[in-house]
Amino acid sequence: MRKRSNQINGIYTSSPEDELFANALLKAHKYIADTIGLDTPLVYERKHIYGPAAKYYGCYKPSSAQSVFNFSANYGQTLAHALETVGHELRHALQFKSEWYAGHLSRRQRWGKQLIGVWKGEEYKGSYQDAPWEVDAREFQARYAEMTHHLFTAEELATRLPAYVPKYPKKGN
Repeated sequence: MRKRSNQINGIYTSSPEDELFANALLKAHKYIADTIGLDTPLVYERKHIYGPAAKYYGCYKPSSAQSVFNFSANYGQTLAHALETVGHELRHALQFKSEWYAGHLSRRQRWGKQLIGVWKGEEYKGSYQDAPWEVDAREFQARYAEMTHHLFTAEELATRLPAYVPKYPKKGN
């Protein structure tokens, strides 16, 4: 009988690299959150939101005050890159806590989506990439990640997350 893989923070790890990422990201998340004065948990998921090509590395859920790391979208990424994702989402948590940002709406237009939100008292209408809360989070994600680099070896930071291989393939394929 095969030994079942470890469950860490809501997901089953399927490789030593999975386990390294799961434990390292929890450690880094706590370190960054403590440093910037946040109390928000890190949650893991394996989701292909909006299809398998989605770049949904992570998100911050203000309704539950949770940072989310999506293992599925991070396949092939290094731990150093994954730490930036954690930093990015913690920056969003700080934006909400500091009341700089309270969320956005999206409105479909003929040429695509337009975000509408308020950033530090100013209304914003425009693209996701140019949204001030995203620009701010991208500006800080590397800084936050670098705060944690001393917690890991160079080898660990260069480790890549392999693709998840289901133990039980879908029937009918």
